[in-house]
Amino acid sequence: MDIERLKNAPEIKEVIPKREIAFAFIKPDFLEDLPVIETILLEHGLEVIYRDKVHLNEMAVDSIYKESKNEHFYDTMKKYLTTHEVIVLMVGGKGLEAQKVLLNLKKTGDKNGIIRERLQKEPPVKQEDVELWERKEHPNQDEVSILLTQSNVIHTADSTEEALASLKLIFGDKFEDMKKKGNLPAELWDIFEKDNTFATPSYSSEINK
Repeated sequence: MDIERLKNAPEIKEVIPKREIAFAFIKPDFLEDLPVIETILLEHGLEVIYRDKVHLNEMAVDSIYKESKNEHFYDTMKKYLTTHEVIVLMVGGKGLEAQKVLLNLKKTGDKNGIIRERLQKEPPVKQEDVELWERKEHPNQDEVSILLTQSNVIHTADSTEEALASLKLIFGDKFEDMKKKGNLPAELWDIFEKDNTFATPSYSSEINK
């Protein structure tokens, strides 16, 4: 697939089954690592079929991090993600359950996947800082929240359903325009219909999600 094909193709005739579509966004401090991430994806049968550098809207963050909304760090994390650019990725994997593959490249169980192993930075905070932060007693509470948020490289959905819901929230208007122009694969049309609804994404409350 050509990375520009969704933007420029006069007509897309191929079909992309929904299970072969995945979603992720690269966090602000790692935007320059996109080429490395794309290489890792290719090595595992995935490739970026659409990408965009955006400020996430509040509705998208509230949905993606629904299970974190009552956490003490949430407001700071939300502000950070809505005021700094991220790179949102629509990823494809022919013949694969793309979201499962992408999720494992980020994290498998309690272990970091290849993407995080290669790129993750240890936040410049000591364990005692983290303990104070967890108790909401750190003198620089918001700063620690941001350091912990930005250190984890990439966010991915946990399932295909969540991936499609996230894409709809972030790209809905753009993909509606692409559909009208005939360069959005027909298999994906219904995820952007205004009267179509998806279950709200259910994400872990852990900040490193």
